[in-house]
Amino acid sequence: MVEPGRLQPESLRRILRRRAEQAGIQGTRLEPVSPYGLRAGFITEAYRQGLGDEEIMAHSRHRHLGSMRRYVRRAKLVTGSPAGKIGL
Repeated sequence: MVEPGRLQPESLRRILRRRAEQAGIQGTRLEPVSPYGLRAGFITEAYRQGLGDEEIMAHSRHRHLGSMRRYVRRAKLVTGSPAGKIGL
């Protein structure tokens, strides 16, 4: 049953895609414009900026660490090779 006044998940996807299109943002097959992508992008960037799990979970409203960490895009966290970081 649809509750009056509540935004439905498919409505959110349509709004997001329309606004992204208006802004000239195009997703890819691997990274489509989606509510999941926004959440994953936020969580990944929060990790890059050094925020702790508890801070991120408080904002994203995750109750379980494992659930929240599934949103982290590990490849986006790598900014250089470990060897380069230690001067090799």
